[in-house]
Amino acid sequence: MIIKSKIMCLSRLLTWFCISIVASLATGAVAGNTSPVVRAHASTTIPEYAVGACRFRIENMFGGIFYAVQNSSPSQGIYDIPDTGPNASPVLNGGFSLNCVKANDQQIGTSLGAKLVNGQWMRYDPWTDGSELTFFEKMANVKTVPIKGKNWIGTGITVDDTTGDEERRGRFFSFCLVHNTQALCGTTPVEWLANPKVNQLWKIKAILESVEFVDTPTPAGASASAASNSATLDK
Repeated sequence: MIIKSKIMCLSRLLTWFCISIVASLATGAVAGNTSPVVRAHASTTIPEYAVGACRFRIENMFGGIFYAVQNSSPSQGIYDIPDTGPNASPVLNGGFSLNCVKANDQQIGTSLGAKLVNGQWMRYDPWTDGSELTFFEKMANVKTVPIKGKNWIGTGITVDDTTGDEERRGRFFSFCLVHNTQALCGTTPVEWLANPKVNQLWKIKAILESVEFVDTPTPAGASASAASNSATLDK
């Protein structure tokens, strides 16, 4: 009986060992056939942050981490992306910042450095007080970048450098995520023009599209009309 009991015990241990091996191999196969974006989503939690008047959630993806900068003026947040290791980017220079602005034409235009006029992007002239619009150079290769959000309207553009050392010229992505009366905006390089095979726009878009704004409860007796207004981005 004792020998029979030992044999049964060993048999059960062997069975569980085999099951564990098969489960491990299956998990590895699934992970190997899953895209980087899906794996990044699966391994993260979504904390809540406050940058100025903007309250939102944003996923920590691609080895990066977001944090709100304390006591900064104006208030801003940093999405820190590793500059060494397997998740390092030769373009993003360690990450990008997010600023919260009023969702009106002036502040959104200032954040983008441009304004859409009759279907054409025009830049704010840097040689004036910043209020005059002028045409982009043809070499700037300005393009609209669509961004889709959970509860916000996005607008973005890419603009190429046209001056300076050609080896150091970049393609810059500027964006604003508009939710009611506030907008999260930022600018980051996504490509060096001398090395067009390395373009990180897809990575920035994936991070931004994880953003979900968090509405604070409307105080009793307050008008909700202000919270329902959205900025018009194309005049």
